[in-house]
Amino acid sequence: MRKWLLRLLWVAAALLISLRYRVRAVGRERVPAAGAVLLLGNHVSWLDWLLVQIALRRRLLRYMMERSIYESPVLRWMFRLGRTIPVSSKASKQAFEEAAAALNAGEAVGIFPEGGISRRCEIEKFYRGFEIIASQSHQGEIVPFYIEGMCGSRLSYTRKTHAGRRWSLRRPVTVVFGAPMPLGSSADTVRGAVMQLKDTIAQ
Repeated sequence: MRKWLLRLLWVAAALLISLRYRVRAVGRERVPAAGAVLLLGNHVSWLDWLLVQIALRRRLLRYMMERSIYESPVLRWMFRLGRTIPVSSKASKQAFEEAAAALNAGEAVGIFPEGGISRRCEIEKFYRGFEIIASQSHQGEIVPFYIEGMCGSRLSYTRKTHAGRRWSLRRPVTVVFGAPMPLGSSADTVRGAVMQLKDTIAQ
């Protein structure tokens, strides 16, 4: 029942998002259709988690999320339904263990390693929390991704500083997925892969 309800919600969300955003996926065949995978990429807006999910054929992606957002009275029911993994500085160990258990169960987990939404439209430092998760996981691989097009949007912190682009009825957004990487890849290595994806789009 939970899975069917989630799929229904994803379909509804995708339809709503399509009214404002034209999402294009590049390289989504690099994300395995089944089995453990850790998706790591940049964080530009409040909508990123949904854009990545829409860009994939694979549903039921589990995300790690800051607990203060997870506890939102309005959205908490949805986060719980989607089995989102709340994380905070005071309870990171439990969150890391839950994420590792999800990978060991063959699930897909999404993390934004910058630790928050960028305020400069730049790829910030990648924190090493996901390395701890990977070290506790017995299977899976990393797939890096890069989101292009949300810089300066109303749902970002860069609305005023990067709002020079021409307004359009449907904002074009590209989510590009990179080649799979070993689960033991370092934060710097994964960040470098995401940077390369950014450069690929810019060409």
